[in-house]
Amino acid sequence: MYKHLIILSLGLTLSVSLSAQTEKELKSKISDVTVYLSGAEVHRYGNTTLNSGSSQIKLTGLSPSIDPSSIQVKGKGNFIILSVNHKLNYLNESEKPRQILALEDSMARLNTRIKMLSGMEKVYTHEESMILANKAIGNKEVGVDALDLEEVANVFRRRLMEISEKRITVQEKAIKAQAQYAKLNSQLRVLNGKRNRSTGEITIIVTSKERTPAKFDISYFINGAGWRPMYDIRAKNITSPVTLDYKAKVSQNSGVDWNNVKLTLSTLSPKRSGTQPILNPWTLQYQTAVSRLYDRSEAGLLGYFDLDTNSEAPAFAAGKYLAVKAEEQKPASKAVNYTLVAVSTLSVEFKISLPYSIPADGQHHEVHVARHELPVNFKHFSVPKLDLDAFLLAEVTGWEDYKLLSGNASIYFEGTYVGKSYINTKTTDDTLSLSFGRDQSVNIKREKLKDFTSKKFLGDNKKESFAYEITVRNTKKVPIRINLEDQVPLSSTKEIEVEVTEVSGAKYNKVSGKLAWELELQGGETKKLKLIYSIKYPKGQTIRNL
Repeated sequence: MYKHLIILSLGLTLSVSLSAQTEKELKSKISDVTVYLSGAEVHRYGNTTLNSGSSQIKLTGLSPSIDPSSIQVKGKGNFIILSVNHKLNYLNESEKPRQILALEDSMARLNTRIKMLSGMEKVYTHEESMILANKAIGNKEVGVDALDLEEVANVFRRRLMEISEKRITVQEKAIKAQAQYAKLNSQLRVLNGKRNRSTGEITIIVTSKERTPAKFDISYFINGAGWRPMYDIRAKNITSPVTLDYKAKVSQNSGVDWNNVKLTLSTLSPKRSGTQPILNPWTLQYQTAVSRLYDRSEAGLLGYFDLDTNSEAPAFAAGKYLAVKAEEQKPASKAVNYTLVAVSTLSVEFKISLPYSIPADGQHHEVHVARHELPVNFKHFSVPKLDLDAFLLAEVTGWEDYKLLSGNASIYFEGTYVGKSYINTKTTDDTLSLSFGRDQSVNIKREKLKDFTSKKFLGDNKKESFAYEITVRNTKKVPIRINLEDQVPLSSTKEIEVEVTEVSGAKYNKVSGKLAWELELQGGETKKLKLIYSIKYPKGQTIRNL
């Protein structure tokens, strides 16, 4: 019996020892992240040593927004991966972002200051009460000299005034501190409302015949991340190529910071359905009259009724950059020099070899993607009837080679910021037009010519003639091309007749009424254009928009 008890005890001890070895936490690190237009794929790696037998490898403190179906685990070593499981841990909160920690620290210091100011106010109040409680001087038997009384009164007055001033100062400081505390608290509530408090966990079940080193590579897709393109477009003058800086605004709110990771920006959007649409038959049917029944007491819609069948219808459901020591007088290297563009059948990937840090704060962080020199043709454009300024446009051909996406652009011309524009790449045109804003060196006037403007009565009709002169002057020293547009009115009835007399060589579209001129002006050259047309209509009528 004693021998059996010893064996049983050793067996239990060995079992407990083996049980303690079956679960191990894997310390992993994010190595690289592929950021999609919506979502991101995170890659982690970690090393450990496995004992013989079955083991549970746990990764804790992960993002709570992991898509469980996207988890992939690869390993290197003499072991077998049996299964991979994922769960959320609501007891272990995610690490607080630095912005929240900074706010909490500032609020703690403000709270201490408010308490100190409150204590100072109480001290002054107690001192004032003590002075007032001991204001009696002399007694019934012994009087007080008038001079002594005046001196004592002055002392009391001065001290009470000092206390009052100091107490007011303390109160004002306390009010400002409390207001600042309230602002910080409001901002903290907003950030905490967006923060994922739970954490994700991945458990990997493995088995090994012997003790062996193991390397793990874990990847998964997360929500709450993405990037959008933005551009800086710079031109020195209208004869030089345009420089386009391709940038990305990367953001993530996954609950885990990305520290010094290699980023890949992909134009894919995995969250969008990849299933091809199916076109169902389109069957025409007669419309059935429908009446709505309302509950008058609640003024709410109760349901839909078919008047033909009187049956109720179904209800409708409502960064950190890598530090590089530069040699003296050597220009700093650009981040764009570390980007590799990979083109696949379905997407374009920008692989950035420089490490970046993207905190989980939901804010946009700028990443420099690429820089291109674009050969362009500059021209000016103006509609003098609406705006007398000339707009400088840059026409880019072959823009598909630069893998651009639609996005906002900041425009710089001759070293000066001129405004915002938008690059629309969802177009079938082979030429991309970029606006460089208004060019004040091109002067335009549109004046009415009184000598050619008249009103006449011809029998039962009235005829009005209109004439305009458009003057364009190029004050630059270099030649320019400019497109001008104007228009003549269109008739809505056969009683109204429009006759165009002079357009100075413009292309006239009789369907739209649009006039278009394409001009070339040398430096300092001025050109004048004339537009003359007349309108005949019954004299008893009035055209309100003439």
